[in-house]
Amino acid sequence: MLAALGITIYAVIDCLRSNNDEIRTLPKPLWLLLIVMVPFFGGLIWIFFGHQAAPGNQPPRRLRTLGPDDDPDFLRTLDHRQPRPDDEDKK
Repeated sequence: MLAALGITIYAVIDCLRSNNDEIRTLPKPLWLLLIVMVPFFGGLIWIFFGHQAAPGNQPPRRLRTLGPDDDPDFLRTLDHRQPRPDDEDKK
């Protein structure tokens, strides 16, 4: 009972605060009506199917960290860091 009330309140507030470009499938007034008329399931349907993040509000993707043996810039610097065995013969 308490969970149903919490989900319904959250869904109503989230729907009211959402911009029109963040709402999928139905217009905002119909979503609000669905959430209020079907308290628990209306809120769940809103959370899973009605709301989407705006394209500009997406969190930045985290780039994959490369190990030294996978980093092409690091591999290019190896030639300059370590002397080659044939360089010692020239001295």
